[in-house]
Amino acid sequence: MVKTVFRRIIKDLWDNRAPIIALAIMWVLAELVFHRFCPVVIMSGFPCPGCGLTRALFNLITLHPIKALEYNPSYPLWVALVVAFVIRRYVQGKSTRILRYPLMAVCLITIWIYIWRMIALFPGKEPMVFFEGNVFGRIVPFYNQLVNDLIY
Repeated sequence: MVKTVFRRIIKDLWDNRAPIIALAIMWVLAELVFHRFCPVVIMSGFPCPGCGLTRALFNLITLHPIKALEYNPSYPLWVALVVAFVIRRYVQGKSTRILRYPLMAVCLITIWIYIWRMIALFPGKEPMVFFEGNVFGRIVPFYNQLVNDLIY
């Protein structure tokens, strides 16, 4: 059974190698140039609904689940969804189509949490901060000043 699960994972990784490599290259380049990965943050300077998920998962992996909630309170829902996906696809070998409704629910909850965080916490501590090095600010001279005037 373990060999079958491992083979399915390897097959999926191989079948999706081009997008995985492209994403990895984009991640590295974005980090080198902007010190950020999120396209929303890079373009507008504003955090997106998923901001903090990577740091939350890192904190979960390093056994700091409560601190992870500070980065993105929706992370437990995403973890549960990924676990359900892995079990359904790789362990059971079944279609993951049944997970589309839970996925939509998790997306909506994440957006609701984002709206609450923008009202209650923005601008505050990472990740709910305005990124001054955004593209709009580099293109439009008054953009960063306008945003700073509106949020402070």
